[in-house]
Amino acid sequence: MAVERTRPQDAPEVAAREIGGHRVGVRVLADGTGPLVVAVHGAEGGWREWQPLARELAGDFRLAALDLPWRAGNDYGWGAAGTPGEWLRGALELLDGPVHSLLGHSLGGNAVLELLCAPDAPDLATAMLFAPFYRPAEDTVDDALEREFNAAFRFAVADGIRISLGTRYDGMDEALFEMIVDTALDRIGPAGIHALYLRFAATGTFPVSAIRTPTRVLVGESDPALVERRGTALSLAAPAVTVSHRPGYGHCFHVSHAAEVAAGFTDFLAGAEAGSGALTGSRGSA
Repeated sequence: MAVERTRPQDAPEVAAREIGGHRVGVRVLADGTGPLVVAVHGAEGGWREWQPLARELAGDFRLAALDLPWRAGNDYGWGAAGTPGEWLRGALELLDGPVHSLLGHSLGGNAVLELLCAPDAPDLATAMLFAPFYRPAEDTVDDALEREFNAAFRFAVADGIRISLGTRYDGMDEALFEMIVDTALDRIGPAGIHALYLRFAATGTFPVSAIRTPTRVLVGESDPALVERRGTALSLAAPAVTVSHRPGYGHCFHVSHAAEVAAGFTDFLAGAEAGSGALTGSRGSA
């Protein structure tokens, strides 16, 4: 979940489609002359959260942000019509050119991961996943795992709210802040949170060893969405994937640290095109 610190001007919708009663759309946030980069927002997020990163990448890339049915305020009925990866595949069909790279945050990162595992995955130069929720196959799906997910999801929601509050958060009474977080979680509701947990649990079935696209996963060092043990398991199971835990990053660092993320993406892309796929200065979890 992420909300940008300041509300930017709206970008016009350039394409849209309704699938099973749920709408998907495309917004072009940076119309540079470079390759097409597509950004996929997380649960309870939205296309606007990519504006800070788009400003950093403008000129060098054309950045399109998808508007997907797990946007803020949804009823989670979209899950009956397809998995996140299937929704992403359908949304990519709306684009007017080949996709060079994919960026995905949180559930959007899970959607990208799922798509990359498919036998007919699109031919991409790179993919970057920001704070995805990933379960290694050896982690048992049980009540304890769901409690762990619930705590991690609360961390994610709280970080998004903290960023959206900006300077208003400074000096805020912690009890008041926790009440704001509780209100946001109540709005999503137990059914919505459980639906997201099921999507997290399903990642343990992804054939990640099949991924061929050079893929970088970034996650905050203290973010429970992808603890170091799970990040290591992912990188060991998927040779094309490298995981880096970053100190000082929360869950929504693509908003709060947009300049650093943009520089990292540019470096990673240059390394991948040169054949190394390395991100200068990264600290892997493996």
